[in-house]
Parts: sequence; structure tokens; C-alpha cells
Amino acid sequence: MTPQRQEVRSLLVLAAPLVVAQLAQMAMGVVGTMVAGQLGVRQLAAQGLGATAFSMVLIMAFGLMAGLDPHVARAVGAGEPQRAGRLFYQGLWTATLGALPLMALIVLSGRALRWMGQDPQLMDQVEVYLNWSAVGILPAMWFAASRSFLSAIGQPAIVMRAAVVANVVHAALCLWLGLGGWGVPRLGLQGIAVASVLGRVLMVGLLVAGIRFSPALAPFRSAFARPEWPLLRTVLRSGLPLALQYALEASGFALVTFWMGLIGAATLAAHEVALNLAALAFQVPFALSTAAAMRVGYAVGRRDVPGIRRAGWTALRLGVAYSVLSGGLMMLLREPMAHLYLPHADPQVLVVTCHFLAIAAAFQLADGGQAIGFGVLRGLDDTRVPVLFNLLGFSLLGLPLGYWRVFLQHDDPAWLWWGLSLALGVVALSLALRFAWLVRRQPAAA
Repeated sequence: MTPQRQEVRSLLVLAAPLVVAQLAQMAMGVVGTMVAGQLGVRQLAAQGLGATAFSMVLIMAFGLMAGLDPHVARAVGAGEPQRAGRLFYQGLWTATLGALPLMALIVLSGRALRWMGQDPQLMDQVEVYLNWSAVGILPAMWFAASRSFLSAIGQPAIVMRAAVVANVVHAALCLWLGLGGWGVPRLGLQGIAVASVLGRVLMVGLLVAGIRFSPALAPFRSAFARPEWPLLRTVLRSGLPLALQYALEASGFALVTFWMGLIGAATLAAHEVALNLAALAFQVPFALSTAAAMRVGYAVGRRDVPGIRRAGWTALRLGVAYSVLSGGLMMLLREPMAHLYLPHADPQVLVVTCHFLAIAAAFQLADGGQAIGFGVLRGLDDTRVPVLFNLLGFSLLGLPLGYWRVFLQHDDPAWLWWGLSLALGVVALSLALRFAWLVRRQPAAA
């Protein structure tokens, strides 16, 4: 088998369980959105606002925890399993120390939405959803740390099994608590939020059990460690720029969602469906991104420059191929998917939803490319410069374009989606060029 084919195989073996895990975790949001859709268009719009605000903070938290990826992978590539285990504990401490301010940020985001002028009747429901959802940020961050560790040491199947089991339980809880039945009143958005918290607690509990009792992980176990400030600083040095990078991207999507809310509940509901499906499709390149970071990190740890090149470009090619496929499917199936989410909606809402889905299909290529690009650069521990790419794509180009066309030129709200597409395209191209430049420098640095 050629080195290229071996790299494809190794990448897919690592990524496949992570894809299943990501889809299972993402399915929590999909189930919540679909249950909210059964409650009505206004409830779906409220859930969309709340989920967007929560997701913006959650993605920032995941970015912070992604600072573990390059360092654990390098420890594994260098044959230092005990260091990898110690880094995992520092990741748990990072999560624990960072959870409280992030929980406060989630709760305060409800007030920020009111200040932005969102519908007060919607906001009563949004704040209930956010207050309950905030409790889930700590188990979500512990899950992210465990996922990074298990992926880096070649045990992503544990993550997959935990995510699938927790997702099945969450779906049952979401239907039961959200819609009521079997002695429980219909709790609506509160029930959906409580179900998501319980699902995250179960998921991280299963991961911790796997780490504690799996025989394959024995070489990586170490005694429980207090904060080791040199290692903790190492994780934070990589994680803080990633948190900012993830936050910039998430805030772009969140801002578009909030702007959609200013246009009207029906437009917001249509946008929420398109965004939810785009996010679902994104989980595959996101998992590939994590696998790519690990593969590049292994090569860095063993000082294998050709391996760095091969791992990075293989991941980028696979990401582009998947994005073309997922975009085509979204375009072909946009009408049945819109009906699935909004079975009782007005026909005009369905027309707008299909329009948004068509644009979301078009931007799959850029979205997948930027996800993989961030992953391969993360494997090189290059986490600072990419922040500037997000700033350029979203803050200086994509978002101003959408706002100008919709709110100043009073054009089609779809321009907000075209603005996102432009932002993602600029970021994806910049990341690929950055990786090419860094790879050319590797021989001189090795």
C-alpha cells in the first residue's frame, strides 16, 4: 500500500467513529429543533434564538478545549503516553475553571437579546431555555476534553459509543419532557433544555467510565493531578486563540440569526431550519478536522515532515469531496427536508426555507474547506494567525455585505446567507494558503 493510500486509510479509521459521534451529538440539537417545531412556529423561533446564543458560547468552549489536540497528539507521536495522560487532566482543569464564566455568559445573553430588540414575547421563552441550558456547559466541556484525549490516543470508538447511547436517551427525554405524557405535563422549551443537560451528563459519564476501565488505556493512566501550571499554560496558550477563533465564526452565524429575528418570526423559523441542516452536514468535516489535527500532530511528534504534508493535504482533499456531495444532496432534498421540520407551516414559510437551504447547499464547499483548514493548522499548533482570517472574512467582508443589502438596501434576507458564504470562502482559501506556506518552511525548521 502506498503512503498516500495508507494516509487515507489511517485518517478515515480515526475519523469514522468521530463522524458518528459528532452526528449523534448534533442530533441532540436536531431533535430539540424538531420537537420545538411540533410546538409551533413561534416556539421554534424562540428555540432557534436560544440555541444560537447557547451554541455561540458552547463553540467558544469547544475551541478552548481544542487546545489539547496538538499537544496530546505530539506526546503520542513522540512515544510519551504518561505525558498524554497528564495533559488530559490539565484539560479537565481547564474545563472546570472556565465553565463558570461561560455559564454566566449564557444567562446574560438573554438580556443582550432583549437589548438588541428581539420580540419580548419570544424572549420570555428564550430566557427559560437559556437558564436551563447553561447548566450543561460543564459536562459539555468535560466531554470535549475527553474526546480530544481519546481521539489522540487512537480510541475514538469510545467517544462514538458514548455519544450514540446518550443521544438515544436524550431523544426519548426530549419528546417526553418537551411534549409531555406519561404523567409529565408539556414543559415545552424548558423540557427540551433539561433533556439536553441530562444527555450531556450521561455522555461525559460514559466517557469517564471508558477512560477509567478500558484495558487499552492503561499506559496512558496517571494519578489524578492537581493543576500543573506549565502544562496548563501550554493548553491555554493554544486554546485561548482557538476559543477566540471559534467565537468569531460562531458570532457571525449568531448575528445573522439575530438579524433574521428582527425581520420576523416566520423568516427566523425558516433560517433556523436551514442553519440546523447546514450544521448537521458540517459535523463530518468537523470530525475530519479533529482527525486531521491528530494525524498532523503525530507527524510533528515524530519529526516526519513528509508525513505532515501528506496528512494535511489528504484531509483537505477528502473534505472538499465530502462537501460537494453533501451540498448536492441538500439541494436535491431541500423540499422534503423543509416539510419534515415544519409540517404545519404556512406555504410561504416553506418557500423561504427552501430558498435558504439552496444557498446553504452552495456554501458547503467553503464551510468544509475552512473546517479542515483549521484542523491541519491546529495540528501544527498554529492557532493565532487564523484568528485574523476569521476577522477578515466575517467582520470586514461577509457580515457587512449581508447587513448592507438587507437592512440598508431592503433586499432579500437571503443576502445574509450569501454574506456567510463569502466569509467562509475567504477563510477557507486563506487557511489553505497558510498551510501551504508553513509546510514549505518545515524542512528548514526540522
